[in-house]
Amino acid sequence: MAKTSGDPTSIYSRLLSDIGAGVFPGGTRLKVQDLADRYGTSIIPVREALRLLQGEGIVTIAQNKGATVAKFDADALRDIFEVLQLLEPYFVETFAKSCTEADLKALEDIQAALEATPIEEKKTFTELDLQFHEYVARKHYNWRALSIWRLQRRILNALAMNVPISRARHGEILREHRTLITAFRDSDTEAALACIKQHVKGAGDQMYLQLKTNRATNAPAY
Repeated sequence: MAKTSGDPTSIYSRLLSDIGAGVFPGGTRLKVQDLADRYGTSIIPVREALRLLQGEGIVTIAQNKGATVAKFDADALRDIFEVLQLLEPYFVETFAKSCTEADLKALEDIQAALEATPIEEKKTFTELDLQFHEYVARKHYNWRALSIWRLQRRILNALAMNVPISRARHGEILREHRTLITAFRDSDTEAALACIKQHVKGAGDQMYLQLKTNRATNAPAY
């Protein structure tokens, strides 16, 4: 493949997508030349893309060791969900007070696609779930808060793609989304806030349990 100078933002997006798809799991060394070969570019945009990912906490870069995909652990999970627990209700409250019929139709369409996505197709399910929450968040006037939220969701989606969704949690996500839509339609802000708080807490609790299970399963035998 002929190499081009490349656009760092394009390389960033492709690398982030590969991390999210599990091509480069947590702990994987990222060799600049190998990535340049993979994406058909020179090493300069790869290095710039890695620095962008380092700034987001998705990649770590150590002197004399190069770049490594960050490991998704309990501390990272805690930090991300503390931010989400603050911001999601902030967005939901405004949406519940101002959403239109067109907004509700858009959420219902996303929800219908979620309902039709099997649990085994986690990547598609996660992308649709992100669309659902981002639609609500984007209706808020505070674009700085939206930027922070998007970054945390991007990190979560990239680093946690290999953490499975349990069947119980899959069902809860769908039910809680339906409850949110009903609360929005009824302009019931209190019900919407109660639902989103439980929704975010449930996601964090389930993911923490899966991390513990995975760690125990992969632990060496003594």
